[in-house]
Amino acid sequence: MIIMLKRLGLFLTICSSLLSQQNKEFRATWVITWDHIDRNAPAHINKAHVQTIMDNHKEANMNAVLFQVRQGGTAYYTSSYEPWGYYAGYQYPGYDPLEYAIQEAHKRGLELHAWFNVFQCSSTYEGAPAAEHPEWICRDQDGYSMDSYRSLSPGLEDVRAYTIDVAMEIVNNYDIDGLHLDYIRWNEHSNSLRGEVSHEKELQRMDGIISDEELEALNNNRSGRYLYDYLHPYSAGVPDGFFSWEEWWRGSVTEFVNTLHDSIQVVKPHVRLSVAALGKYNWSGWQGYGSVYQDAALWFNEGYIDQLMPMHYHWYSAESFYGMLEGNCPECWGQYIQPGINDGLLFTVGPGSYIFEEYNVWDNHDPIVEACRTIPWVDGFQFFSYGSWDDRDYWYSAGNSFFSKKTKIRNIPGNYGSTPEAPSLILTYIDSVTHDLTIIPSNSNENRWSILYRSTEELINSDESEIIDIHFGGEPYTIQSDFSNVQDSTALYIATQADRSRNESDPSNIVFASRTPLPASYSLGYNFPNPFNSTTVIPFSLPDLGVVQLDIYDLIGRHVISLVDNPFIPGEHTIIWNARHKTGFPVSSGVYICKLSVNEYMQAIPMIYIK
Repeated sequence: MIIMLKRLGLFLTICSSLLSQQNKEFRATWVITWDHIDRNAPAHINKAHVQTIMDNHKEANMNAVLFQVRQGGTAYYTSSYEPWGYYAGYQYPGYDPLEYAIQEAHKRGLELHAWFNVFQCSSTYEGAPAAEHPEWICRDQDGYSMDSYRSLSPGLEDVRAYTIDVAMEIVNNYDIDGLHLDYIRWNEHSNSLRGEVSHEKELQRMDGIISDEELEALNNNRSGRYLYDYLHPYSAGVPDGFFSWEEWWRGSVTEFVNTLHDSIQVVKPHVRLSVAALGKYNWSGWQGYGSVYQDAALWFNEGYIDQLMPMHYHWYSAESFYGMLEGNCPECWGQYIQPGINDGLLFTVGPGSYIFEEYNVWDNHDPIVEACRTIPWVDGFQFFSYGSWDDRDYWYSAGNSFFSKKTKIRNIPGNYGSTPEAPSLILTYIDSVTHDLTIIPSNSNENRWSILYRSTEELINSDESEIIDIHFGGEPYTIQSDFSNVQDSTALYIATQADRSRNESDPSNIVFASRTPLPASYSLGYNFPNPFNSTTVIPFSLPDLGVVQLDIYDLIGRHVISLVDNPFIPGEHTIIWNARHKTGFPVSSGVYICKLSVNEYMQAIPMIYIK
């Protein structure tokens, strides 16, 4: 029997604020260009790759994708600034990879974050910034420009302005959910390791790691570091207004990040700006703050970014991840990012899955995820990379173990969005275990996130209840739900809507389904045993969902105890009374009245207690 119910009070649908929010967690992988596009394949094959990528993320119960669209100063989208990239064959591939990826991600209820390599612009193909503006390329102390792994100088105002224009073209022209910055720092290269490198090898270099040879050159050949440019040569001394080169290096990158964030907020404030920061903030020989002058903690604490996504590629055990996050301070992130955490910004952990493969500890994914979840300010995970997961065909395993339940992405408090009105929910019976659920948005003119919840408990709420579907769009939509594997015979459903900033509405009306026949009417059965001398069982039947009050009175009408004052799902229920007063003391022998009140229904029965 399937019944549609009117919305009950907040008591039914809102949890206590003391309860943890168990169904919010960001989950994604980094998808590199060569994982989504093949220069030798036709458009329909590459589009099929994108569909498979999105299907795999959904199978793993992920909710976002970090999709690489700028690499080496070239584009994998329709750009008026830069040429098509190497893996597109430097030509239009027959479709717009970014536009198609957004479309396919949103079809599956996934966020799409455009992964944007910032200052690493190694391509010298015609139209790429390193080819059009060789003066922008970083130089060493002697004034020699980089001849491989070319990076543009963050210290040049023209570079910052150009790169912001490139980024904002994506923000303005594409319906992305986030812009994700990589190589958002000064480069780590030095002239002691010069040599001809193929462009493909340059593109395949992964950010976040460094070889022992490179680290030695970085630390011991300071004069050979490419940390200067044609307007700021080493010979001219520290630029005006700064006390040290280090301050200028960090300040120039910070200025770019802050300006870009402000620019996004003006036009599309729901687009979250995130950064792939080095895994070590300011400790050890290879770190963001002191090695490549990336002050990610400052950006997070000042609100220049919305989400911090470090590349945690140096660790591969649950204990080491916990230590790096919180347990091994001062060599931990938690010590440096509390202001951003207190402001509700998102911090997500970035395990290097390829490292787990290399060290033969692939099964550590599960304990690492669980260890990170014990830290309250960890908001989720992004794994490097999609290719490693796909090589292992790990999607089903993850979706049935540590990601066994779907999750949504939480909002950032105080954002510029607005909470939508609640949608409506309709349930239509198919058979005893299958039913259609139709969500009708409150406003069909806006694309929003619709979230469908299920509970087999007495309460259902949007903070803890099971999420069974997330949908993006503005039109009504229907999904089919099967709860044959759910042990309980009755399931409750609600739906909410969230705007693009993830501000979530109040719940819809509650609907429920039962795979067993429900009582035809309300009734309070006679207790058993009766008379009783210790405990007695009181049965009652509910054809509908409601807040049940079950009270005991003595014969002169004095209230003895309230046994129930809670919502109950429809069905047959029993409550045990142990013949005690609300004060905790045993009651006297005698006749007592049990009264059931629910949804304007009331019934009473007598009970006999004999000591």
